[in-house]
Amino acid sequence: MIENGPPPGNAVFNFVVTAYSKAGEMGKAVEMMRLMESRGLRPDVYTYTVLASAYSNGGEMEEAQKILAEAKKKHVKLGPVMFHTLIRGYCKLEQFDEALKLLAEMKDYGVHPSVDEYDKLIQSLCLKALDWEMAEKLQEEMKGSGLHLKGMTRGLIRAVKEMDKEVVKAESIVAGV
Repeated sequence: MIENGPPPGNAVFNFVVTAYSKAGEMGKAVEMMRLMESRGLRPDVYTYTVLASAYSNGGEMEEAQKILAEAKKKHVKLGPVMFHTLIRGYCKLEQFDEALKLLAEMKDYGVHPSVDEYDKLIQSLCLKALDWEMAEKLQEEMKGSGLHLKGMTRGLIRAVKEMDKEVVKAESIVAGV
């Protein structure tokens, strides 16, 4: 196609970047994006999101952050999917402080978090970190934004909170004996 024309456009390059990313060939995926740029094409938000998602899914959060930074320099507006994939990546690695920073960065960048971002973060905080206090803060933040947490996740916060109170109660009984 490159030799015989017509020259490939963004869609063709995005297809190849996506294929390499799904195959875990991140070096080739990035190389393809650079080739795209060298041919006078501008990688779009989709291109960057695919790369960031693949890095994030592979636990390579530093590389995912580099892609996010580059995308922010080259695009005035990013979609929530870019941030969502990184938040999920940080939650998967139990790096909740980083996920919370990214949620704040998302809002600062003018992208409004959806119920999905909050839900994933709150579930991870409850199930992995047992941090019901931060989960409640995020739930209140959601309410302030007009978003409502799913009933199952609200129940999860209550359950972790109750479990924590029972542990504290048991510890005080043991300490008093």
